[in-house]
Amino acid sequence: MLYIQKRMQTTYPIRLDAEDKRLFKQAARSAGLSLAEFMRRAAREKAKPVKKTAACLDYPEIHVDPAAEANPKEFIRQQLARKHARHR
Repeated sequence: MLYIQKRMQTTYPIRLDAEDKRLFKQAARSAGLSLAEFMRRAAREKAKPVKKTAACLDYPEIHVDPAAEANPKEFIRQQLARKHARHR
């Protein structure tokens, strides 16, 4: 029974006209993938933002200063020194 549960898959039929199917096959071939794998990967990539939103992980991207990443203690020291200089 466990084997059957692990092997179960859901199939979602989609309709493509001949030109779309040809283009998808060509893109899959150039990526070195089967058409099915190409479509799965494309669907997963498109689903990522939806999954983040559904999980309440839709937060803004935080950009970190490369100098802060390279030497965080020095970066903090400089920030505190600037703050201290403004208050004089």
